[in-house]
Amino acid sequence: MTKHASQDNEPAGSDEAVSSGIRAVQSERRRADILKASAEVLTQGYADFSLRKVAAAAGVRLNTVQHHFGDLESLVLATVESVIGDLLLRFSRLAEGEHESPTDDLLALIDGIWAAVTDIQVRTIYFEVWAMARYHPAIADLIRRRYADYQGFVAAIAHRLNPGLGETEASTLATLIASWTEGALVMTHWADPDLSSLSVVSVRMKAACLTLLATAAG
Repeated sequence: MTKHASQDNEPAGSDEAVSSGIRAVQSERRRADILKASAEVLTQGYADFSLRKVAAAAGVRLNTVQHHFGDLESLVLATVESVIGDLLLRFSRLAEGEHESPTDDLLALIDGIWAAVTDIQVRTIYFEVWAMARYHPAIADLIRRRYADYQGFVAAIAHRLNPGLGETEASTLATLIASWTEGALVMTHWADPDLSSLSVVSVRMKAACLTLLATAAG
């Protein structure tokens, strides 16, 4: 069989399939670049956030951003999910019991929270998205759902750590712990950056959470 005959026998759609795969990879990469740029622009303030500014920051045309995300609200929703999605996925695994001990799962969850709390970009995005949620129902709904997920993950760990807790009590304690962590986010953002006590807050928070859950009555 000659070389030319071999080539003639190749599937007619093989080149098209390869091209399609390359385009899909390029599209996904461009989407990721836009989301990264969107997060950076959002930290500069929601009042000036626009598809045009995100396009400029990502080095693409405005219609490229619109092609991938449609409108401003959809872009914000996708940006929030990209920022917290991996963290919540990690929390869901901890809630299911990633470690043999629920104590280790709780400590790992708090470590994850603290990593987000001490990330200035993540903190700033939280504040900007909270502000936008006042005027965009879809964004407000996303925040409510993600907080409900977060609370549910904490409640699951709480119940595993203290099986005597009822569903309502576990949920109540999870709400309290979530309030502590969100308060830590606010205090860390506005506190004196040289305040030495911030370095031990996560340690104290772990101890407080463990004590609270271990001693709570069902």
